[in-house]
Amino acid sequence: MTDFLIFLSRFLRLLHFVRGALGALLLLLGVCALALMWAEGLPLGDALYLTAVTGLTIGYGDIAPASPLGRIACVTAGLIGVVFVGLVVAVATRALAQAVKDNSEGR
Repeated sequence: MTDFLIFLSRFLRLLHFVRGALGALLLLLGVCALALMWAEGLPLGDALYLTAVTGLTIGYGDIAPASPLGRIACVTAGLIGVVFVGLVVAVATRALAQAVKDNSEGR
């Protein structure tokens, strides 16, 4: 359990370091959701859902954009989502490496 807490501590510290980039990416995803809401006439919840499913590259297909602007917003959300997930994975990888190093040094 202590190993996980060490990892979590490192992870949260590194997330704090990149919070500006993560916040900007989330803001851009919010703009994509608003664009989908406007272009497709979706309720806000459905637009946020479609943005999250697209940004995480899940793509259930239960809601799909029909208009050109909606499709552009979805492609943009997908690209932003890939960067967002990549950044979180990079932070987690770095935190894990630091936790293993700290554990091997006996801290």
